[in-house]
Amino acid sequence: MKKLVNKTVSGIIEIARGMFTILKHALRPAITLEYPEKKAVLTSRIRGRLALTTNQEGNLNCVGCMSCTKVCPCGDLIQIESSKDENNKPVINKFTIDIGRCIFCGNCTQACPKDALIMTDEYELADYSRESLVFDKEKLTLSPEESANWRDKKERDI
Repeated sequence: MKKLVNKTVSGIIEIARGMFTILKHALRPAITLEYPEKKAVLTSRIRGRLALTTNQEGNLNCVGCMSCTKVCPCGDLIQIESSKDENNKPVINKFTIDIGRCIFCGNCTQACPKDALIMTDEYELADYSRESLVFDKEKLTLSPEESANWRDKKERDI
């Protein structure tokens, strides 16, 4: 009999604790974000769309070292073709990333010695065809102003 009373009392206590939690949350204002109309403010550490940064003159920061392709766990996801110009400086002829196969691990951005490859805060990347998810150099390249904004944002977050 004593066991039955103990179980009943502990059950009533647990129900009271649950009801107190419900009451406590019922009196708080809702924090639901109405997504399509209002978007959350994100930090620079979010792993969104990949992008290539440029310097003040508009030239790519990428030197074609291929370190991003070496650390990518998805194999041939990143494809780079580069050559040298008349001053023996590297020129990137082709730079493509298949965003549809990317797992957004961030290894490529961490391995880049020049911070030429970054992950932006753009996360709405859905599309109707796989071919449109293959980003080329033109689609990946940020303007000098956007690149400067990302460098400033990254410095503030550190």
